[in-house]
Amino acid sequence: RSAAFLAPAGLSPLLRTASPVSKGYASVGLRLRNERPQAAVFAGRMAPVQLNLRMEDSWNEAKVVSNTQAADGLNKIVLNVGSDIAKSFKTPGQYVKARKDSSQEKPGFFAIASAPGATADTFEFLIKKTDGSAWICDAAEGSTVEVTDGQGNGYKYASALGDDVKNLILLATGSGIAPLKAVVESGDMKKFDSATLYYGARTPETMAYKDLFDEWKSSGVEVVPVISKPDGTGWDGRTGYIQECMKADGIKSGESTAALLCGVNDMVKEAKGVLSESGVPDGNVLMNFNR
Repeated sequence: RSAAFLAPAGLSPLLRTASPVSKGYASVGLRLRNERPQAAVFAGRMAPVQLNLRMEDSWNEAKVVSNTQAADGLNKIVLNVGSDIAKSFKTPGQYVKARKDSSQEKPGFFAIASAPGATADTFEFLIKKTDGSAWICDAAEGSTVEVTDGQGNGYKYASALGDDVKNLILLATGSGIAPLKAVVESGDMKKFDSATLYYGARTPETMAYKDLFDEWKSSGVEVVPVISKPDGTGWDGRTGYIQECMKADGIKSGESTAALLCGVNDMVKEAKGVLSESGVPDGNVLMNFNR
């Protein structure tokens, strides 16, 4: 019996195989991008479908425009990804996969630090240098790498939060500031009555973007930098951990507050506990990656 598959928007029209119906089920091989197929129609009726999905990334050459040290152990890297890839970045918090070339077995996943539409053809990244990321942290200006288009849901605050949300809290540690920088610079902060960024690092030398704090403050975001290892650094600001500082400051109207998080697991777990205790609905606590 012949089978016709109805593909939703965003799904590649290439169907590699479609087997006959067997006990009301079919196995369909296809290429999937971003969206999940809804149903299949067989001989004019709906039938459950068993899908064999193969996720395929489209790789595109990107040129290293600049590669500078943003803080100890952190590189600020700007890539020219081309206008088509740049247009795929629509929501702060999205990321790209990147690799040196096709010989690299496991790509890196890097959150985009620039805001959507910040430039016509470049993405900015803040990348912690590790054994797994040394290949891009050591990339010379003018060299090339390969990237995918913008992926992931990002921070879906525009659709996930109700009109009753008036206050926004942002919490980031280390390189986790990257996707929240995209949020802060997106122009969306004016939608909220208040926006507060708690940004934690071990020492002042490991804290990136200090030169942007005044600019962020002028856009209406209160910036609270927090250092966890201040001894011997001369730091005279807030110390400890950002979730503790948030708790000490208090959350006055939990039901009208939302939070965006990115950072180490312990911070995320403890911050979620503080937010819950303060009456912030679970649905108002958003991550750029599911966790």
